[in-house]
Amino acid sequence: MIGMGTRKKDILKRKKTEEELCQQTERYRLMKEINQELAKLLQQGGDVNDSLNYTLERIGMQYQLRLAAVLEYEEENKEQVWTNCWNLEQGILEESRLNCEAFSQTALSKRGTSGKFYCQNREGLFRGSEECSVLFCGRQEAREWTDFEKETLQELARMVSFLVALRIHKREDQKQIMHLKRRDLLTGLYIEEAFKGKVKEELKNWREDREYAIIYTDINDFSYINDNFGHAAGNEILKAFGDLIRRNDNRISCRLYSDLFITFYWDTDRDTILHKIVNTSLAFSRKQKEIYPSCSIRLTTGIYFMEKKDENLDIAIENANLTRKSIKGSNSAFCRVYESKMRSRREEEKQVLAEFQRSLEKGGFQVYVQPKFYLSRFELSGGEALVRWKKRDGRIENPGLFIPILERFGYVVELDFYVYEQVLVYMQSWLEAGKEPPVISVNFSRSHFEREGIYQRIMSLNKAYRIEPKYIEIEITESLFATGYELVKLEVKQLRRAGFRVAIDDFGTGYSSLGMLLDIPVDIVKIDKSFLNRENRENEKEFIQHMGRLIESVKEEVIFEGIETEEQREFLVDCGFRFGQGFLFDRPLPIKVFQEKYMK
Repeated sequence: MIGMGTRKKDILKRKKTEEELCQQTERYRLMKEINQELAKLLQQGGDVNDSLNYTLERIGMQYQLRLAAVLEYEEENKEQVWTNCWNLEQGILEESRLNCEAFSQTALSKRGTSGKFYCQNREGLFRGSEECSVLFCGRQEAREWTDFEKETLQELARMVSFLVALRIHKREDQKQIMHLKRRDLLTGLYIEEAFKGKVKEELKNWREDREYAIIYTDINDFSYINDNFGHAAGNEILKAFGDLIRRNDNRISCRLYSDLFITFYWDTDRDTILHKIVNTSLAFSRKQKEIYPSCSIRLTTGIYFMEKKDENLDIAIENANLTRKSIKGSNSAFCRVYESKMRSRREEEKQVLAEFQRSLEKGGFQVYVQPKFYLSRFELSGGEALVRWKKRDGRIENPGLFIPILERFGYVVELDFYVYEQVLVYMQSWLEAGKEPPVISVNFSRSHFEREGIYQRIMSLNKAYRIEPKYIEIEITESLFATGYELVKLEVKQLRRAGFRVAIDDFGTGYSSLGMLLDIPVDIVKIDKSFLNRENRENEKEFIQHMGRLIESVKEEVIFEGIETEEQREFLVDCGFRFGQGFLFDRPLPIKVFQEKYMK
């Protein structure tokens, strides 16, 4: 009997062991299938949430559950909420249906009920107080879970928790990516698209007791900073300005590119906004002066006050930019508020730019020459090439109306070389006719030196027309030495080495100093006409004489511009000057008329 009982026990024990092995095999098979399926989904770029729902469904079907669900801790409300759920009747539930009444009855307080198995994840998969809970409910409320089933469900709960952790991390990564996509990497300010979106959101909260402004700002001569102090220094200046305009709560700021910034600002009244803008500008300039004592780093700011909440944001930004451009380069103004007349000027600019290329190709731009004379004997010493625009209606447009526009948009580069080539064409015809050409000077805008310079193209054109450099004088304005200084010096040296004469035009109008002339390799200094328009001539005479001697001591020639009266000519002769130009001698003439009058 004892042997029979022992045998029975051995059989039962063996049977139990076989069942356990079968259960273990089934568990490993299930987990292997789930893992393989998950790996396939994730490798193919599948959604983690879909993988999570798939896992809950597989577990529910395999273990004949009524419910398999995930709850996550919500930091904002300090509670756990349903995030994923599968049930036997409805399958996978969409997120919007997770809090329905049928499942709210499955309260966590009932977790001790035999039909439910509740696993709280506290294994460090989440940071801080974040927690994930997994709930499995059997089909029979009275069901008792075996130790093996509990162990299995704990393993499966860990797998589910891993997927929840992976989903959270992917969401955080996505948030970080979206943040980077919306932000300028250098300054941390919004990029243009994100900025416009935030501004439009804020405009929905428009209040009649507030003023709203678009502020468009750039840093004056920023390229000079990069060229002379390096890009690292330039980046630090950009970051410093970005920090300054991000500090206030009632503003949204954007860096467009380079040193261009836009800010949307709102406050109780316009005076308050203007006061803060001016203070910001002055504070920034003072701070940079402490870091770069030899420079005067200033801002140029255009301001546009919006009139209504549904105003076109792009036009508002353009208006602020127009205002900024209207004072760009000014030595006095650094901030200006938009005026409606600026819009009409903008339309004029568009018309000039639209007509420019056609006029250039059709001969609408005409070259004029203003003669230069020996002051003491009214004898021609050379000429200066100028340009006039003959419009379709026959009007001759003064360069003061179109040159600044073409300079601002870079079109002046082609116009300068058009004038230069026309001068070479006439010089070639004079030489072929056996006539010795006078030295003609041609102006080149600062826009050339914001690109690749002028030397190579000038040399190529002179070679093509077989004109010796001795007949050409290159004029550049003194303002060129505020930006691109090293490139200007290099190109001037190359031009002089090739045989061209080089002149500084408009000397004395803002940037120049006598000390600067020692460092600039030019042949001629043209004195601006403003020196002749001073009232107290006797007191000025000695100063001008000394100035002329100092200039002539380091340069070859001094030429006075804008001589209009005999009194002015006599005054300059008495001071010892030899060359000049102005209406007293002759007005600018079409180059054909100049040829007929002076090339006999």
